Amino acid sequence: MSTHRDVVTLPILPWSGVLFPGTRMSLSVPEPRHRAMIMEASQRDTGFVLSLSRHANGTELSSWSEPQSIGTVARVLSTTDSANRLYVELVGVSRVSLLSFRLVQETLVGQFRFMPDTEETVPGPLIDEAHALGSEIWGLGRALDTHPVIPKMPEMLSYWIAATVRAPIATQQELLEIRSTRGRLAKEIAILRNQMDRIRAEHSG
Repeated sequence: MSTHRDVVTLPILPWSGVLFPGTRMSLSVPEPRHRAMIMEASQRDTGFVLSLSRHANGTELSSWSEPQSIGTVARVLSTTDSANRLYVELVGVSRVSLLSFRLVQETLVGQFRFMPDTEETVPGPLIDEAHALGSEIWGLGRALDTHPVIPKMPEMLSYWIAATVRAPIATQQELLEIRSTRGRLAKEIAILRNQMDRIRAEHSG
């Protein structure tokens, strides 16, 4: 990973899902060039940027595709190589904004700028409601003795909810791109309220 001030150069993995900082993701990667890039990043412990493909439709991506302008630096936790797939466990590190990219020996390489949330006060009631709704939604359909580790810091809480909530890929990307923690939590609360209303309506009917 090469850097110049707040700009970083990293390989890019265009994907059919969205990774959020502080959250984990499991991948099954069939494409040999993507597998090679991930293995090199793992061996060097340099990371890469996972970015939603502009052509993503919820299916596996096997061909070159243009990445979205906002992605997440991913750190490889573990890899398992099989005959025709690489199984990867990732954790999101930080959000980045794509400045430019090019193709280098079959691998997309981009220049990125780190993109922290804007600093603003997040009201306590907003955090409390997001925490309560996120915990309730997470628990639906899971064993009663299973308890999530919910982040306490507002920014990490907002990313945890974004990764947990059942939402279309386009909505997940929108949540990643929101510049403020307060704005992200507010949108997530609206999504979670709607989901809870639907669930209650289904059970009452």
